[in-house]
Amino acid sequence: MKNYKNIDRGKWAEQKLSEVLNQLPNTTVSDIGSGFGWFGPIIEKFNLHWQPFDYVRKIEQSTIWDLNNPVPDNMKRPGFVIFLEVLEHLSNPELGIRNIANHMEIGSFMALTTPNPLCVESKLSMIFKNNLSSFQPKHLIEHHVYVPLPHVVKFHLENNGFEIIEFATIGNIHFPPFTFSFRYVNALIHYSLMRLLIVFRSESRGSTQAFFVKKIK
Repeated sequence: MKNYKNIDRGKWAEQKLSEVLNQLPNTTVSDIGSGFGWFGPIIEKFNLHWQPFDYVRKIEQSTIWDLNNPVPDNMKRPGFVIFLEVLEHLSNPELGIRNIANHMEIGSFMALTTPNPLCVESKLSMIFKNNLSSFQPKHLIEHHVYVPLPHVVKFHLENNGFEIIEFATIGNIHFPPFTFSFRYVNALIHYSLMRLLIVFRSESRGSTQAFFVKKIK
């Protein structure tokens, strides 16, 4: 499994888009979960048409789309979809993915990321707190209601006509900065445990999991 340790999820999605520019069936990019529009300038840099969607409108350009429903009328079918850190917020992820798939052209691509529930931080959190690091009760206020286990996400994607081109993790663990305190000793122990877990399970590296997929049917 590939790990992107020196870039964030936005840079990863930008890299994937650049890799398939000449393969896109059209120039529209649907940015689902567009937030405050930070991906818009990246899409326009590639001379593509940015079509932003969100559940709650945070910028004037975005169109409201509840993924429990089909895409609103008169929206263009995209050749590429940005879908970063949204899936874990869906109460019905299968339906959401199906509605996105129905919105896309055959031959189009999607860059999808979620928190990695199998990352080393989550495994240690499960041992010491009995819950996953990004899916604790306090995260319900952010509507983190779906734990995106990778084999289940793959099932949803393949069940809705997508081919998995790449499955990877994004992120790295860092050696704790030195301080004169007992907390530093605890930080060293924590870091050592994380390094040990990564040796045995490659999917533990990176707090983000990433799926790059193509709609083939």
